[in-house]
This record gives sequence, structure tokens and C-alpha cells, in this order.
Amino acid sequence: MNFDEKLRQKAQQEALEVPEAFSNRIRETLHQLPLKHSKKTPRFKKPWFGLVAAAVVCGIFILPNSSAAMADTMASLPVVGPLFQVITIRNYQVESGANHVSIANPQISTDTPGTGAQEINQQVSQYIDQMIESYENTATADGYFNLDITWEIVTNTDRWFTLRINSDLILASGNHAEQHYHIDVPSGEQKTLSDLFPEEFDYVTCISNELKEQMKARMEADPREYYWLEGVSELGTYYFDHIEEEQDFYFDTEGHIVIPFDKYEVGPGSTGSPEFTLTGSELYENLLFHP
Repeated sequence: MNFDEKLRQKAQQEALEVPEAFSNRIRETLHQLPLKHSKKTPRFKKPWFGLVAAAVVCGIFILPNSSAAMADTMASLPVVGPLFQVITIRNYQVESGANHVSIANPQISTDTPGTGAQEINQQVSQYIDQMIESYENTATADGYFNLDITWEIVTNTDRWFTLRINSDLILASGNHAEQHYHIDVPSGEQKTLSDLFPEEFDYVTCISNELKEQMKARMEADPREYYWLEGVSELGTYYFDHIEEEQDFYFDTEGHIVIPFDKYEVGPGSTGSPEFTLTGSELYENLLFHP
């Protein structure tokens, strides 16, 4: 029996009614949530995701916490990975007319050294809380949307762990966004891009220069691939100049740093969601961590 079938059976066996007082307490709590992100809190950059997904994420919180049996069913799912273990603790499915929603919320096992797993789990929960608050304040549930949020393990070795969150939203067109969360396995501490290099090394400039060179090379090789670069593209005053200090990244199977961009972040929609594998020797000579 698969998970959906088990969940439906549990739901049929129990009368799941959320008291009005409980709902009111949730709304009061959400209105008090902080909006600021710390430096170590990676987040999705696309506003469409926070507004549209918020309408359905409310169900993620209510569903697993409304029934102990449902929570037990979710927690009994098999773990993934030989070192750090991850399970889906909240799973929300909606099929209503033209609307489709599928959201899987992962949690990393905290039975490990360091605080990395706890921090990432808290960041994911905070992110979802903020989407709910955004929905409560500004969004409506009207209109057509097709939303999928999934997770996967990118790296799980004795030196490095990476969890990827994928989100795909289809409205008039498709939009894809990724966010990667990293843990240095020996210490168990969460790491971001700035942690990979010595303080004196200007990794932002080094990476940005290589990205711009790769973008130019791609445009020369394929006219259909287009990037917003100063002196190359005509787009008013907006150009891609440099990455953020905590730019999203991950390591590929060869140990190279990969920089992914969301759709419309560095080029038009026709360019899609490009990724760039960094190969510059200077970058890796200063690299402090390896997968």
C-alpha cells in the first residue's frame, strides 16, 4: 500500500475537525512572525512563489498536526541517504478543477553532531511561516495554478551533505526555482558560499567574472541563449554584474561548484533556468571544503 492510500485510510478513520479557537490562535501567531532573514538563511528569490504557494501551504501545517495517526504514518516513511537522513514529514496534495498542488516538506534527522540539521529545519519552517503570513496579508486563492514542491539529496558523503528544494509553478508560463542547503559532515555545521573560502579571498569577483565569460561564450555558440550583460545586451540600466555573497550553489559529482539561476534572474524567459559549472583554477586553489 502506498503512502497516499495509507493517508486516505487514516483520514477516513478519524473525524478531523480543526476548532475555530485553534485556527484563530494560528492566525494570531502568524501575524507576529518576523520577516527578516539572517545572513545564513537561504531563501527563494521569486515573489510569485511566496504569494501563490502560500494559499496551499496552510494545509501542510494543519494536516500532520491534526491527527496523531497521520503524523505516525508520515514519520514511518523510509529515510534516504547513508549518513544524514531525511524524511517527508508533511505531504499535501490537491486536485481541484484545473488546479494542481503537490508539496513535500522534508526534515533532516537531528540525531547528528553539530547544529546544521536543526538550523536548516528551522529555516524551512520559517520560510513556510512567512509564506502563510504573506497569504494572510495580500494573496487570494482565486485563479489557476499548477504548483509542485519536491526535495532531493544532491550529496551525502562522509564530508558533505546537500539538500535541494525544487519548486515549479505553471501559470501563463513555467517557472522553476531551486534552493540548496549544505552541511559540513565532520562538524555537522551548516555552510553557505562565503564559508567555502578564506576571508581575504574575493570569491564574489572571481566567480562573477567567470560567470560573465561563460555567458558570453554561450551566446556566441547559440544565438537562442541570451544573457543580460553590460555592453552586450540592451536592457536599460539592468545588467548582471556580480553574484550575491550567499549565492545559491551546489557541488556536482566531480566536485565542481555549480551556480544555478532562477528563470528571469540573469536572462529572458527563453533562456530558462541556467546553471554554470565553475572550472577556474584560482577558485579551487582557495577552496576550504570539498564534497
